[in-house]
Amino acid sequence: MKATSRLRELLNRPEMLVAPGAHDAMTAKLVEAQGFDALYLGGYAGSASMLGIPDHSLITMTELLTQARNVTAAVEIPVVADIDDGGGAPLNVRRTVRLCERAGLAGVHIEDLVLGKHFLGHPDRLVSTQDAVQRIRAAVDARTDPDFVIIGRTDAISVNSLDDALERARAYAAAGADLLMLPGLRLDDSPAVAQALPAPLVNLAGPESRQDLERAGTKLAIYPGASLFVAYKAVRDMLHDLNQQGVIPNYRDRTCRMREFSAFIGMGDATQLAEQYGMA
Repeated sequence: MKATSRLRELLNRPEMLVAPGAHDAMTAKLVEAQGFDALYLGGYAGSASMLGIPDHSLITMTELLTQARNVTAAVEIPVVADIDDGGGAPLNVRRTVRLCERAGLAGVHIEDLVLGKHFLGHPDRLVSTQDAVQRIRAAVDARTDPDFVIIGRTDAISVNSLDDALERARAYAAAGADLLMLPGLRLDDSPAVAQALPAPLVNLAGPESRQDLERAGTKLAIYPGASLFVAYKAVRDMLHDLNQQGVIPNYRDRTCRMREFSAFIGMGDATQLAEQYGMA
């Protein structure tokens, strides 16, 4: 089954779909190995892990697509990706969506922010509702696979108000968005918002329980930065200890055995193929 069709099937089930964030191909393999049905590839995590830079609209579409191809090649489960503004203008969005399909993604979300965002102490800016609608229309029109999922994202809650976010979300659904994402939505407000929207709701999850997210009307729960932050802390603490103490304390407790990791990344399968083709 195609990844796009599989994602549609999962979203059509009555229960919520959980898609942990993966910041690289190895993390994506971990998500799949732990039995999750889908994963999320975020722009914040991608900028940080791939380039070591913040999420200020600096990562290019080429770089995003490179990361997407690496991740989709590493797993069989559907991958939903953040493609920022899709390139901005409708024709750019159209081309980006076509390239996302070819990269093996099962779905994407497109935001309504102005280029250059998330600067500390400075509010984000939104494009007009009309311009954002044209982005969604272009994305919907561009897809060659009808199962490819388009998610309309509005950041209006943090910029303007919940009411503006609802108005924009309804317009994006009318333009063809399959799901809607409203960053900044409080969990307490989520049930009423889910009822008010004409398309299923995507929620950015953190410490909330799966049960609370389901009760809040969430159809797709994504965990954008969890894997990145956990990996950052573990490696930072290990290097700090090594630098300060000249040794890695509790080394065996903090790491896995090389045999386990080699098996995880497929060394056994590769060796069998090498033997089959006379390489080993």
